[in-house]
Amino acid sequence: YEFLLFVHISASIIWIVAGFLMLVLGLRADRTGDEAGIKRLLDDNTWLATRLFIPASLTVVVAGVLLTIDGPWEFDQLWVVLGLLGYAATFFTGVAILRPRGDAIAAAIERDGGMTPASLADARRLLALARIDYVVLVLVVASMTLKPTGDDVGLLVAMALVLAAGLAWALTAAQAVRTPGEAPA
Repeated sequence: YEFLLFVHISASIIWIVAGFLMLVLGLRADRTGDEAGIKRLLDDNTWLATRLFIPASLTVVVAGVLLTIDGPWEFDQLWVVLGLLGYAATFFTGVAILRPRGDAIAAAIERDGGMTPASLADARRLLALARIDYVVLVLVVASMTLKPTGDDVGLLVAMALVLAAGLAWALTAAQAVRTPGEAPA
């Protein structure tokens, strides 16, 4: 059990810290208008996806399931359910939104021979949407450490508010990105 816990926590740290670093670098590149930095970040994220993010996230979920089986936990406990739902949400976000959009941006950059105003705007929108993933990861960590039950109404409401604020932050930032010449929505 202790070995599984070590593996679970270590993989979680790798996944979350790497994601947080990508978030910070994305915010910095976006706020400073660093086009080369945004391009580099997209390339790095694509490279890291199969070499770090996916292996770390799979290790987290497998070790977590094994910990639940081996430990004093049950799959019907709210904090376990929230953790699995959070994992599923980040997996879905990565597979259905972030990866396809990143691939499309990379293809456009390749086709156009470099970053265009349209691909830059798309990249900035993608970086904004990726924030959702990190908010969910933080909530999963909160769920795993605080282990809320149905009786922890205040904590659950606070977590829901963090999720709502994170969604608003990401979606507002994504909608605010304009391609040069595009009128505000």
